[in-house]
Amino acid sequence: MKPQLTIIPCASLHPGQLNIYNEIKWDPGKPSQQKQIPGMEDSGPKYQHLLESDRSAKGKVSAIAKRKILRALKYLLLMANEKTIHNIYTGRMFKFKIAFITLTLPSQQIHDDNQIKSELLNQFLIELRKFYKVKNYIWRAEKQKNGNLHFHIIVDKFIPQQELRDRWNRIINKLGYVDRYREAQKEWHKNGFRVRKELLKTWPKEKQLAAYKRGQKINWNSPNTTDIHSVQKIHNVKQYIAKYLTKEEIEKVKNENPTSEIAEQKGRIWSCSSELSNIKGAQMVLDSQITDEIEELIESGEVELIADKYYSIVFFDMALILKKPNSQLYKLFSKFMIEKFDFNIQIEFPFN
Repeated sequence: MKPQLTIIPCASLHPGQLNIYNEIKWDPGKPSQQKQIPGMEDSGPKYQHLLESDRSAKGKVSAIAKRKILRALKYLLLMANEKTIHNIYTGRMFKFKIAFITLTLPSQQIHDDNQIKSELLNQFLIELRKFYKVKNYIWRAEKQKNGNLHFHIIVDKFIPQQELRDRWNRIINKLGYVDRYREAQKEWHKNGFRVRKELLKTWPKEKQLAAYKRGQKINWNSPNTTDIHSVQKIHNVKQYIAKYLTKEEIEKVKNENPTSEIAEQKGRIWSCSSELSNIKGAQMVLDSQITDEIEELIESGEVELIADKYYSIVFFDMALILKKPNSQLYKLFSKFMIEKFDFNIQIEFPFN
């Protein structure tokens, strides 16, 4: 029997993005083939916390990686509904949505990048999931000017900063980083308080003295290795976070100090929780009703359209779909979010 070519118009819906393409099938006699949108290819099995790699990313984020990071970020932000948090340490109530965490090493890195990621970062992510019920996160590794790795992590759970610091310091001291910090501080201040002149521009003498007194009091057991802040008040949260997750580390260091050199980073330079990895979105075959809804969306004038011979991409404000709970686009995306993330859009976004 001669194989018959069938072209099926399809689409995949993500937060703020609709990809329209043709799926090509031969029936019978040839394996199924599909036109893929560039950058949307299936990159393999789901992420399973394999943090070690022999590859060197050289501090660069590829175009495909940037698209994957931004997609994961869009889903994380969509599901990160605003929460009112009671801080048990201050007794104050405040609004919270997303936390931006930075983790550093307090002494010179002496272990391989892959070992830092597999033994320290991986342990930290495990404890976030276990003790704070963190489901969705994205992390990015960078090299600092001193050659040390540091990590940016985005989560949608509130974690008290002192708890965060204590947890990270305990973990990194598995490889002795707090112990080496303590010995270095004791040696530096062996004859009493001593100013670090090279840091005076960003760390005034009076603040150095206050830090010295705190360090002495606790025997230098709690170095400032963490920073965590809410980005609730930042107008464009996605753009702010995306800048940190997708920037080129070597270019950044060179801009700050043209004469500096930075070693190539080994292993993964970013990843995310398995649920945010390689998301296919709400898949659909374009019937007349869905096609009409897409045309209405485009004709609203509130979208950005990229059209090609083989595919089209529509960028839009997700509220345009969320405020129409009776539309097919809404229903298909809502069903996908429940099945994929156990996230009920109708509860979180009651646009009725």
